[in-house]
Amino acid sequence: MTARSRVVLAAGALLATSIVIGGIIAGVGDRPRSTRHGHPAAQKGGPPASPEAPAPAPSSSLPGGWQPVAPATTVPSDSPVQQQYDQGFEQGFSSAANRAQLAEIQTLSLPAPTATGGWPHLPPAYTPEGWTREFVAGLLAVDFARQSRSGLGAWLVAEEAPDLMPGIPVGAELGSLYATAMDPALTGQPSPVPPVTVWQANAAAGVRWSVSNLEVQLDPGWQSMIAAGWQPVDLYASVEDVSGTLTITQGSSSAQRSFSMVVQLGSAHWHPGYGTALVSEWKES
Repeated sequence: MTARSRVVLAAGALLATSIVIGGIIAGVGDRPRSTRHGHPAAQKGGPPASPEAPAPAPSSSLPGGWQPVAPATTVPSDSPVQQQYDQGFEQGFSSAANRAQLAEIQTLSLPAPTATGGWPHLPPAYTPEGWTREFVAGLLAVDFARQSRSGLGAWLVAEEAPDLMPGIPVGAELGSLYATAMDPALTGQPSPVPPVTVWQANAAAGVRWSVSNLEVQLDPGWQSMIAAGWQPVDLYASVEDVSGTLTITQGSSSAQRSFSMVVQLGSAHWHPGYGTALVSEWKES
């Protein structure tokens, strides 16, 4: 597994291209660029004006009224480009290392979805930029003494989107966000979420985080792949590059750090509109 945690790794037009998705590497053939899913609206320069909310999936609700929502999907055209990318992704995910990682994700015991204990209830969003801003602001605004790491895990599940990339086993579709944020040892990637011991130390010291100067941009590699003619199954799929300022406050003192990360989106599992499939390439300075 590569140490580089980029969602998109671009190569030359005549070279094989690889992508890294939640720590998983997949080859995609001889196209100039490749990446995760993308929202078809980006091909036209913006999101759909008023997308219809997907119908609820035929499943019983969980305590608290949480009920799965069917993803908004399409059947892509059977073009040579579509076949090439789909087959490349499937072959990449079938490697021994990726199969082992996906098997671990399938065994994760995910908490029930909740948005309590100080974690924000995010309203449905129907633009990729709008959802990304809400999600990142919620993820990184933390009062460690008043919010728990386990509560964050449940909040992540509440905001998750299934990973519908070709080659991802059904049992691993809903584990990527939790794994990439809460279990970086599994994915081999850095995460913005501190480990348990650091979280506890921050709580004892009264540390608080806040976010400002958020900038969200469509990932250029993802946009290039869509332009090449590949279409994702998930109509809400997108890859967004995020940067901003993380302010760390303790008592009367504070420090600021610049950060960047990549957020992959899709159809939310527990509510209409966008959700988050995974986070990747966390960096701070």
